[in-house]
Amino acid sequence: MTGDTVSPLSDVYDLIRQQPVVNLPREYNSDGSVRMTKYGRLDRLGEWIAACQRRDVPKLEKATLALFAGSHGLAKYGVSVSHDNATQKRVEALRTGDSVTNGLAARNDTNLRIFELALEVPTKDISNEPAMTEQECASTIAFGMEAVTEEPDCIALGVLGVGGGTAAAAVACALYGGDAQYWVRAGQGVPEEVNLARAGVLYRAVQLHRGHMSDPLVALQRLGGRELAACVGAIIAARHQGIPVLLDGFATAVAAGVVHAIDPRGIDHVIAGQQTDRPAHKAILERLDLEPLIDLQLQQGEGIGGLLAIPLLKAACVISANNQARKTEG
Repeated sequence: MTGDTVSPLSDVYDLIRQQPVVNLPREYNSDGSVRMTKYGRLDRLGEWIAACQRRDVPKLEKATLALFAGSHGLAKYGVSVSHDNATQKRVEALRTGDSVTNGLAARNDTNLRIFELALEVPTKDISNEPAMTEQECASTIAFGMEAVTEEPDCIALGVLGVGGGTAAAAVACALYGGDAQYWVRAGQGVPEEVNLARAGVLYRAVQLHRGHMSDPLVALQRLGGRELAACVGAIIAARHQGIPVLLDGFATAVAAGVVHAIDPRGIDHVIAGQQTDRPAHKAILERLDLEPLIDLQLQQGEGIGGLLAIPLLKAACVISANNQARKTEG
């Protein structure tokens, strides 16, 4: 983003750098020891929710799971155990209520919103050209901001799409460096030929875009997918509206990594709902200093990790309200 031409992504940088401050709760005592409370991390979690919401007492009466579905030109290289039409089939199952995600969302009183991101027009093959134009990336980020238009008390983010994990790995490689194989490492049960296909795509992409990976948003535009860009937009908008964000798996963590690379405090309102069995997921959470709420070694995406963590946030709100009531009575 050099020269006299103003990039379509310039406004995104401004929104990240001008985000409201989140006054994070104190986790350590003055002597450096961990602050002990009656309900441990749940106490601190309630304080964090209140800080994100800019409230004295947190509330979680209206939660939303935003699922962003994208398609990828790199999928033709056999980078997934799923077939090319799997994305559309999963979206159809979600829309007809036939997915586990639907049942979990209903059980947790969570509004499920599905955003299809031009599934019929895959992003470009990142091993041959940029995935998106700057304008397309900026427009998709703006579209992702619509996930918070219903003003939920909390928003969980999830993605789906064949090839999305490889695209996310490419962005992670641009953000943090390292070997291609390191970032495409999958969880248990993924055939070695799929891992090799992912590494091959990533290696070729890194070589092609090597001179354009130092800028986080340009790396997203060249290597990522529409679902990643939409997650970035949702994270930004949630911060401006005082909404805590729950991440699901590896790809949503990479989206948070893009914001974090521009402003480390830009994800103070973000927490990891889970840690999957994917080694690269653990690696990026460590780089973002995000401790997952649950660790069930899930392989399924679609926001399930965030959905499973929502009851913990609700419990933290109950505990926080009780603590505040006792203070008032005292």
